[in-house]
Amino acid sequence: MKVLKLTPFFHHPDADSWPVAYDSVGGMQVQTWRQAVWLAQEGIHQHVMTIGFPGLPKLRQLHPFLWIERMLLPMPQIRSEFSGLIGLTQSWALATLSALLQKGHNSDFDVIHAHLDGQIPALLVAYLAPRLLRRPLILTVHCSRLAVYTPHSWLDMLQHRLARWLERKVVSTAFAVVTLTQRTASELSRDARHIEIVPDVVDTIQFAPPQQEGLAAFRERYDLRRKTVGFVGRIAKEKGWQHLIPLAQALREQECELLIVGDGTQRDRLRHAINKAGLQDWVTITGFIPNHEVPLAMAACRLIVMPSAYEEFGGASIEALAIGVPVVAFAVGGLPEILRGITPDLLIAPEDTSALIAKVNAVLAGHHSGSIDPARLRAYVEQRYAPAAMGMRILDLYRLALINSTKPAKP
Repeated sequence: MKVLKLTPFFHHPDADSWPVAYDSVGGMQVQTWRQAVWLAQEGIHQHVMTIGFPGLPKLRQLHPFLWIERMLLPMPQIRSEFSGLIGLTQSWALATLSALLQKGHNSDFDVIHAHLDGQIPALLVAYLAPRLLRRPLILTVHCSRLAVYTPHSWLDMLQHRLARWLERKVVSTAFAVVTLTQRTASELSRDARHIEIVPDVVDTIQFAPPQQEGLAAFRERYDLRRKTVGFVGRIAKEKGWQHLIPLAQALREQECELLIVGDGTQRDRLRHAINKAGLQDWVTITGFIPNHEVPLAMAACRLIVMPSAYEEFGGASIEALAIGVPVVAFAVGGLPEILRGITPDLLIAPEDTSALIAKVNAVLAGHHSGSIDPARLRAYVEQRYAPAAMGMRILDLYRLALINSTKPAKP
């Protein structure tokens, strides 16, 4: 079986740096990569068309059964604090559709698997690809305009109605739709022929409590000398970095520090806010770090905070839990579905900064010690978010789509 994967964002595990203009690493990138690697190990040939960034080869092989192709038309380097380069996903979409148009009905792909990030270019690619190639479409919705997405600019608000309409069209086109949460599945079931809930996964071998030597070296590298609270994710408006400033001020009163792991288009805004509040000695920003270092960063923290405006799933939460680190989060998107099963008391009302600070202080004071036992947190993830079980469900969908597409037409 040969699968065409269409995704604007895909993780590149060998990258030591990642240009912010080409979108910082997030949950969608990491999850599409993890899934593709697992499927390749199961013998599924895959060709991924994605954006990438300058310096990566145009076409490269990550596994004998996994090829990654960079798809991007020449474009002006105009920056946006919301989306990196203006026109980035549009350029990917045009390059991808042009390549598919040339392949036409003669392509050797059996199944198309498109991954949606909630933006119009990816929706258009997913809508047109099965028409150009005449192949069945599997759709994974990493961010649903219909269920969770919140517009974050005036232009985004203008596009929102079109994007919602287009998402319904694409969902109705697909042979099967994969969602990460029950909430999104309930919303999309009105239009989908078949819905499968396949949550994000975590590699519990990689995301495990690290050796003390490695952890000590990480803390030494970033000069972490005090109790540490962490934030891991893109520095973007939707991730709620604005709440981190008052949190850091509250932590300073307790001689605790804040570690911010990640990069993003609003990093300069965050840095300015830190300096304005006089928090330079109490907040550390690592910038981009390779995925294999994320477990060290999380383990360096007493807890992780997720003050997001919205989250389709919230993959950083299961990574932290796998290491044995508790998560305090706003109850948005998929986070309630994850945390209600293990630490419901650590969910708080969205946008309530005071409640966030109070809950963080309570965890640091040991008030939730019974529910945040590291072994308990890790066991919860191992039972529910293992790659093999989730990957097999995707593989079953591929096989079902292929069987259905080869059935003879009814007379």
